[in-house]
Amino acid sequence: MSDWYLKFVDEEQAQEVLYTPVYAPDPESNPDDPLPDVVVSWTLNYVNIDIIGVIYEPQPDPLPEGYVPVPYGGWFVNVRVVSEDPEPLLPFSIDPQPYPLRIWA
Repeated sequence: MSDWYLKFVDEEQAQEVLYTPVYAPDPESNPDDPLPDVVVSWTLNYVNIDIIGVIYEPQPDPLPEGYVPVPYGGWFVNVRVVSEDPEPLLPFSIDPQPYPLRIWA
């Protein structure tokens, strides 16, 4: 068992790594044409996925009037790998400093 802290470019990239699409024929396609497949659901590639999403830089205290939160770039996800293959996660692995925002209990 190992915990992975991941940073993706965006939510779409994370979905491509963490899930596998399940396809089915498009019910709205023309019956005379070959039926193109459409995604109908997603299957988890990892059992334990914790979507964090966008993380913002710490806010000043007190907040100045008109303050706009500043996001760190990326889409963040924690994954606890139990028996799955961690190899696809390697390019997205980060070492959050000074410590992870959220951890597995």
